[in-house]
Amino acid sequence: ELIRDAHRFIMSHKWAIENSPLQAYMSALIFSPTDSLIRDIFKKEEPNYITIKPDIGDKWSACLQTLEGHSSSVWSVAFSHDSTWLASASFDKTVKIWDPSSGDCLQTL
Repeated sequence: ELIRDAHRFIMSHKWAIENSPLQAYMSALIFSPTDSLIRDIFKKEEPNYITIKPDIGDKWSACLQTLEGHSSSVWSVAFSHDSTWLASASFDKTVKIWDPSSGDCLQTL
C-alpha cells in the first residue's frame, strides 16, 4: 500500500519534484489527499505557517497522468502493441507520440 501511495504521490507531483525538488515538502505534501500515507509519514515536514490548507479530499483521484501538448481537442488515442508508446491525434493537425510511463512527448508529426 505504501509503494502504491508513493507512486501516486510522485506521479501527481512529478512536475514540481523535477523542477523544484525542495517544493515537494512544501506544496506536494499540502496538495496530497489527507489519507495519503506519504503525507502522513512526512506530516512534520509541512510548513506550520500555512494554517488553512486546501481541501484536496481524502483519496487520490482516478486520474493517473495528464499528457499536455496539443493546442486543440484530441480526437483519437492508441497504444502500440506492446504498450510502450501512445499516439494521440488532435484537431490541431498533429499526431504526438508519447512515452506513457514518463508522460514525455517523444515526437510530433
